Amino acid sequence: MRNAKPADLAPHLIGTKGQVQKPSPSASSAQATSAPNEPLNFKMPPAFKREFKVAAVSRGLRLNELLVEAFEAWKEKTKER
Repeated sequence: MRNAKPADLAPHLIGTKGQVQKPSPSASSAQATSAPNEPLNFKMPPAFKREFKVAAVSRGLRLNELLVEAFEAWKEKTKER
């Protein structure tokens, strides 16, 4: 076996557990708080999951960002009632 040189990694990709800096969040209102995110787990039909992912990617958003935007829009819409 030949000794291959390991690939060079960009500095932002290197880290150790507990010391990795995550990218800064977008400017969405729910992301503006300083508290860390908590998991939100629920099951959805596969077709919905696929459509939701496509919608997020096509808008350049993460799944949680799209969920926050959708929830904010829903709150605004239901406030009128």
